Amino acid sequence: MNIVKTRNELLLGKTIFDMSLNVGYYARVSTDKDDQLNSLENQSNYFKEMINENKNWNLVGEYIDEGISGTSIKNRDNFLRMIEDSKTGKLDLIVTKEISRFSRNVIDSIKYTEELLNNGTVVFFISDNINTIYPDSEFRLTLMSSLAQDEVRKLSERVKFGIKRMIKDGKVIGGNLTGYYRKDGRMIINEEERPIIETLFNLYVTGKYSFEKIADILYKKGYKNKNGKIYSGTTLKKFLTNPRYKGYYTANLTKVESYKTHKKIKVPKEEHIIYKTDLIEPIVSEELWDKANMLYEKKHKARNTHITTNQKVIDESKYTFKLICNEHNEIFVRCAGSNRRSNPTWVCKKYKNEGVLVCESPIIREKKLDELIENLISKYMKEYLVDTTNEMIKLYNEVLIVSNNKLKIDLENKLEELMNHKDKLINLNLSKIISDDDLKNKLNKNELEISKINTELKNIKEDIDISSNMNNIEKEIKNIINVKYNLNIFVNLLIDKKYILKMEI
Repeated sequence: MNIVKTRNELLLGKTIFDMSLNVGYYARVSTDKDDQLNSLENQSNYFKEMINENKNWNLVGEYIDEGISGTSIKNRDNFLRMIEDSKTGKLDLIVTKEISRFSRNVIDSIKYTEELLNNGTVVFFISDNINTIYPDSEFRLTLMSSLAQDEVRKLSERVKFGIKRMIKDGKVIGGNLTGYYRKDGRMIINEEERPIIETLFNLYVTGKYSFEKIADILYKKGYKNKNGKIYSGTTLKKFLTNPRYKGYYTANLTKVESYKTHKKIKVPKEEHIIYKTDLIEPIVSEELWDKANMLYEKKHKARNTHITTNQKVIDESKYTFKLICNEHNEIFVRCAGSNRRSNPTWVCKKYKNEGVLVCESPIIREKKLDELIENLISKYMKEYLVDTTNEMIKLYNEVLIVSNNKLKIDLENKLEELMNHKDKLINLNLSKIISDDDLKNKLNKNELEISKINTELKNIKEDIDISSNMNNIEKEIKNIINVKYNLNIFVNLLIDKKYILKMEI
């Protein structure tokens, strides 16, 4: 659609119903409940009839999102498809019920209606009687979008209040949970899904099975997730750590950070609400649940400790896989037992396992090796430092020259503008447009600016001397290149393998 041409036609008395347009419609509901889906079907039928009844309109696109929130366009696939279709020129007009169906976020409403308009596509909000072809639509859209967004905020507050009330009354809250179904405010065991939870706990508590292995066993038994696929380890971990499976009430474990993003954040453990209740039938005993979760915590802590230890080992074992016994082509290993903790050594792996009679490669003290490598790298870095410093000085010099030239050009351009302005003031005075007093005041101000710029131009040095900054540059580079305190980094960067011969000491 040619927006300018269309607006001119509207000014002459035409309406959008009189124009030959390619039309699409957008409909959305925020949940997948039956009544909402019926509403969606009604919306769709209404739009089809409305478009098809107009002989000037051609239905070219149906864009429907089911069970998707309007506070963000995230996951609204058909909404995004509609935007893409507008870019190709497929759509002249989009009809939709109201702004709250389109978006409940003010920024999104403005952003996407403007993007559509730039693509030559206008939006007609039927219930709000807003058509983005009209110049005043942005103001009305902002106002109506703000009201829609505030309604979402109020709804969010009402939901939060309702949840707090349910927690206070001890009512079970939350969505569906594998192994249960809801009835009369209670969680009743689903006998078809009970084996999933029982198998999980009984296998995990043996300590022989990972979540992934248990998922594989469940899948082979025919137990799949709601999408018909194998359970993920993350899902099974959530099942294992959920106190509801031992008959406990749980609430306030997470909260929604913002009604705009729907992002959930974890609540500190001390604020969790957990207690035994008759409203939830236990699938596993407390003893089994506690035993499985103690094992999980133990493994979890051990895994974190292992990560920390690994980092420490990486720092200490910088020569791992880098020292090779030339005789046996075996790696050297680090010996740092209780008697060598303060003076670790590196020996051929074959020597360590089978003794000196098998391998005559030397035992290397780590401290001596560190000193040797540090000296070698420092010598290299000293030469590198000179080259790097010279290169940086060169670059620094070039940057200053470019910067000075740019500053000089900018000041000269500004000076020219002020001189031109001075001539214009004089001409205005000669034409009796400004008085002599006004001319005098303005010329004084102009002269001050000219004088200031001339002074700045004089201060710009043609030849740049940065020798005074050389020491600072070298100092900064030395701070970065500190071999002693970053030896493990330099070893990994600069040393691939070093073969150790028998005669080496």
